[in-house]
Amino acid sequence: MRRIKNILLLAGGDSTRFWPLENKLFFSFLGKPLILYQIEEFLKYGELVTVVASKSNATAIKRLVDNNNIKSVQIIIQKDEYPGMAGAIHSVKNHIKGEVLIVNGSDLIDYSTIISKLILLVNQENKLILVGKQFNEYFPGGYFKLGDNKKIIEIIEKPTKDKRPSSVVKLVFDYFADINLLLKYFTEVKTQNDDLYEVVMNKLLSEDIKKTYLIYDSYWCALKYPWHVLSMMRNFLTSIKEKKISQTSEISEKALIVGPVVIGENVKIGDFVKIVGPTFIGDNTVVGDYSMIRESQVGEDNLVGSFSEIARSYIGNNVFLHRNYVGDSVLDNDVMFGAQAVTGNLKFDGEKILSVVKEEKVDTNLNKLGAIIGNLSKIGVNSTIFPGVKIGKKSWIGPGERVKYDVEDKTYLTDGEEKENIKV
Repeated sequence: MRRIKNILLLAGGDSTRFWPLENKLFFSFLGKPLILYQIEEFLKYGELVTVVASKSNATAIKRLVDNNNIKSVQIIIQKDEYPGMAGAIHSVKNHIKGEVLIVNGSDLIDYSTIISKLILLVNQENKLILVGKQFNEYFPGGYFKLGDNKKIIEIIEKPTKDKRPSSVVKLVFDYFADINLLLKYFTEVKTQNDDLYEVVMNKLLSEDIKKTYLIYDSYWCALKYPWHVLSMMRNFLTSIKEKKISQTSEISEKALIVGPVVIGENVKIGDFVKIVGPTFIGDNTVVGDYSMIRESQVGEDNLVGSFSEIARSYIGNNVFLHRNYVGDSVLDNDVMFGAQAVTGNLKFDGEKILSVVKEEKVDTNLNKLGAIIGNLSKIGVNSTIFPGVKIGKKSWIGPGERVKYDVEDKTYLTDGEEKENIKV
């Protein structure tokens, strides 16, 4: 298959909407950081992958590339000349030429399917190709506005639910036959908002150039909100097709392993443990007697103490559990649960769970969602965390607390009162 000359991977942002989690491009799935997976995948389809990084993550990305001896990758630090996506793209003005495919580093899709369809349209000499996906439920993104001839007239950014121009949401998967076709408009188009790229895109759609779009109908996962970690995890877990157990692991003869499971180096699994796939357990993790893990990812160096249950959850590294129930939850690195602390994951009324993001209630579109807990936080014994609650990093929840609402970073919640956690 023909390869695309340039693939531009946007990796400069780390949205505040992802709180209490951070560094979303470095979240590990099946033992590999997302950004590394993305770079390796796109190198299959592009001659050169250019990563536009921020000042804060460029060094870490370069280290990953160098340590894995990956070639045909260049890393550019985003400049501040233009806001948002426009700034990221303009940063590569002197580094790439010719055709370019612009993609989002935190979006996961079926690359082989979409790029094979894209190449067919490229071969028809289209100068601009956009990709959209149909959504039955409302998604806060840009929507295709289509004319009577089914051609794109305009991209409408974040319309209200009742004013969506179509059911097709634009994905960040934009092909230009020549990057200069895009760059020349950055100085010509004016806007008072942080939407220069979107305004330029609509300007291009009004121009007399050969352009088209395709509708993508396979899986798409995006790390926009913290609960999206769970959907991306599920997607990666489905790639596990068989049992793969390291010879260095120690598994009790009384343990039961059902379905496709990956168990890493030096893992210890005790008596009467049940593991149900698809599940991933990272290196050096210990699973105590009478515990259950199902349809989850458990990272490295964890202690899952006896009588614990982990269901459909993402567990980071160096996490300590003991007699806990963790369901449909995300626990970042270095989180500790005291005995019998639990995460509620289902409302009594069965309604979808809402989450407050930037003082607005956001519909998660999930009927089951447990806790989302930032790194270096501790949950006291016998505490109960209500469905969908987010707890910031370096926060402590005192014994016996009932946590109904989000808890900010570096907070100590005890006796129902919140105060600054000065002990971290």
